[in-house]
Amino acid sequence: MTQEERKMMQPAQEYIRKLQRKRNAGTEKCMLSSDLAREMGITALDLHHYLIDVGFLFRERSTYELKLSKRYAGLGYAKTRSHFRYNKKGDLVETRFPVWTEKGQEYIKNLIKGKRHKDMVCNNSKRLKNNGKNR
Repeated sequence: MTQEERKMMQPAQEYIRKLQRKRNAGTEKCMLSSDLAREMGITALDLHHYLIDVGFLFRERSTYELKLSKRYAGLGYAKTRSHFRYNKKGDLVETRFPVWTEKGQEYIKNLIKGKRHKDMVCNNSKRLKNNGKNR
């Protein structure tokens, strides 16, 4: 990119930065799914799949954006953050995604802990059944 092209892009980049700051105001203390998942020792993709499976999140059909289910919306578990990019056609596209408040982080951790507990109990009972068959 030439110096002249960079100069031409500066107003657009500044506009996008301002728009992003405005849209994301109030989400500074929220945690990204990737950070929350890393804390729990799983991937963000696995976290999202699990939260969709239990009905906590759903994916919007038209935009594929992740959103809280109606049952959980408005309970203070998440806020929405925006990211802007240009698509292949050169159009500015906004992608919105949930970020987790402290309340949401705790709720999700408890969901995951409950799942792990259930998995451990299930695995232990399978192990006990298998040990009984081997005797």
